[in-house]
Amino acid sequence: MRDFNRCKVCGKYDWLDTHKCAPVWEARIHTTKWEEDWTEVHATDAEEAAENFCESYDRDGEYSIIRSGDAEVEVRRPGGDAVTIFDITAETVPHYSARERKS
Repeated sequence: MRDFNRCKVCGKYDWLDTHKCAPVWEARIHTTKWEEDWTEVHATDAEEAAENFCESYDRDGEYSIIRSGDAEVEVRRPGGDAVTIFDITAETVPHYSARERKS
């Protein structure tokens, strides 16, 4: 029986019997790099790693990237010397749903 669920390694929802995690990258906020360690994220490329890092970073309830509207994120291969800096923009997108009220 096929199991569509969240991968315990990378967090992506997929068919677990055929799932392969994306490569590991390291990312952190550029402006606080002296205060924060690198965070591992799974992504197919550095740009996606920056985006995935921001989604994870803002899950803490503070939404600091969303509140400021932007951030600078450093991304590298694990333990690598070459760092790419990405300018991140963030926005909230309202979503509305309706349910008929039963009388």
